[in-house]
Formats: sequence, structure tokens, C-alpha cells
Amino acid sequence: MQSDPITDIPLQALDTRLFKNRPALSVSVLRTDKTDPLISGNKWFKLKYNLEDAQQHGCDTLLSFGGPYSNHLHALAGAGKKYHFKTIGIIRGEAHYPLNPTLTDLKALGMQLYYINRQDYRKKHEPEFIRQLLARLQTEHYLSKQESVYVIPEGGTNTPAIRGAAEIAELIPDNTNYICVACGTGGTIAGIIHGLNNKESRTKVLGFPALKGAQFLEQDINRLLTSASYRPQSYQDTPPWKLIYDYHFGGFGKMTPELARFIIEFEQKHSIPLDPVYTGKMMYGIVELINNNYFPLHSRILIIHSGGLQGRRGMAARIKQLSEYQEKNIP
Repeated sequence: MQSDPITDIPLQALDTRLFKNRPALSVSVLRTDKTDPLISGNKWFKLKYNLEDAQQHGCDTLLSFGGPYSNHLHALAGAGKKYHFKTIGIIRGEAHYPLNPTLTDLKALGMQLYYINRQDYRKKHEPEFIRQLLARLQTEHYLSKQESVYVIPEGGTNTPAIRGAAEIAELIPDNTNYICVACGTGGTIAGIIHGLNNKESRTKVLGFPALKGAQFLEQDINRLLTSASYRPQSYQDTPPWKLIYDYHFGGFGKMTPELARFIIEFEQKHSIPLDPVYTGKMMYGIVELINNNYFPLHSRILIIHSGGLQGRRGMAARIKQLSEYQEKNIP
């Protein structure tokens, strides 16, 4: 597989005069959401070496896991169509019709959808469960015995993904003081940390988990870094990264009127679309940190826009409804 090179991802500066107190900061957004119409954002980087690995091992079928609005499965389906892989998406929960926009796209892109209950879905990392699942897919004629299957974890996070996400660091200006990135499974932030370490950069990385109670991510990120042979630079007295847990808004996929209103107002001010699951929560947190003088004066802050906008389509009406509620009820 010959990967398409990415050389022209735009870097968009934010007008800091729009922030409270107009702080003396430089704030820019790396628009990785513009990488590809289907394989957008961080997903392009995380899938790149998985696809190459699958091809090198002679695998013709890609199988992975996700919820009914999964950005990862959407990107995987697009990659499968583009690079001629068969794709199977293991969907968390029961089937509901009509299909939402994400699942409609998956089917249109040729992905076969296979639903499993939430109890079984929790076993998605267990080798024995994977073996049983593949056998079940053969019995139910989703797979033939001749097919060679390449299994990618939920969110696409594994060692090849860390290698791909590390390449994001090459797009980051050397004079950057802080990088901000939304966190789901931890693969993107782990890759960026690893890539910056290879550059011997002193840039600090701030991660914004979208999940409530996501303290486990620290262990997961360290495990991913170890798998990628990460070795901290000698000058690093403390880890060059930190997770900020205060902006999950109630949990994964949860949204409040305050968050909905923020997303709409931010988009109007800066002309950058956000999604309510990842980038909206992260951006809310960054703006609050800026307004509370978290960053030293004259800091150069780079925000990674990781995409995820396709999932917003099924939430657009909810964002508008909650935003209007916030506007009516808060002076």
C-alpha cells in the first residue's frame, strides 16, 4: 500500500482578543480534520501503519470495534474502500433502524456491521473472545475460512498507531510551548509524546480525556509508550505530559447546555467546527484555562484538531436544542 503523503495541513491562528482578558498568548489549531474527507484527523495517522502491516501479512479483511457513532470505524470503512480491504465493524449494542448517519455511511462504504451486546463488547481485548468471535463470524457467513483477518483494537490504538501518530510531531513548530489534544483511548497523545521525544523537544503535552474517571489512561499511555520503545530524554525531570480530567461534562458522549452553547459560540467566533464528544470538550477546557491564567504569558499553544466531525451529524439537533435552552435560562 502506498500511503498518500500529508504535507499541507493548515495551521489556523485564533484571535486571542476574543478570549477574556485578552491574554498575551499565541494560540493556533493544527487542522488535521482536513487531511482526508473520510480518513480524517488523527485517524489517518493511526491507521496508516496498521494498513501497511495488514498488507504485509497478506490480510485481506480488516476487523475492528466501535460504538454507533464511531469515528474510528468511519475512517476504517473509508480506508477499506480506498485501499481495497474488506471491512467488518463490531458495533456495541443492539441494531436500531433507521440507521444513524454514521452507520449509514459504514454500509455505503462496504463495511459489514455485526452487533454485539455491551457485556460481550467489554471482552473486546481478550484473545479468547476474539477467537470465538471470528469463529462465530465464519458460522454466520460474515467470513470464509479462506479469509485472513487483521484485527485492529477499538479506536485504532496499538503499536502501529503510535508510530503513525508520532508523525504528527513533525508538523508542530519547534517554538511551541504547549500542545493540547483530546483523549479517547490514549493512542494519539502517546504518539505525539513519542514523536516529540524523538525530536528532543521540550514542548509540554496536555491531554483532555473525554471520559469520566479516566485516570486509568495514564497507565494505558505509559504502556503504549513502552510498546513503542519510548525512552525519556535525560533532561526531563518530570514527564513531559499531563492529563486534565475536569472537562468530560458527565462522561463519554454526554453533553450539557453549557457545552452546546460554547460550541456554537466558538464556531461563530473562530470559524472552526467542533464535535461535542472530543474537540468541543477539549476546546472548552483550553479556553477556561486561558481565561484563568493557567498558561504563562507569551506561551505558544498549539491545539490538535483531531477531526471527529462526522459524528456530529447525528447530534446537530441536540446541540441546537441544548444551546437554545442555555441561552433562554442563563442571564
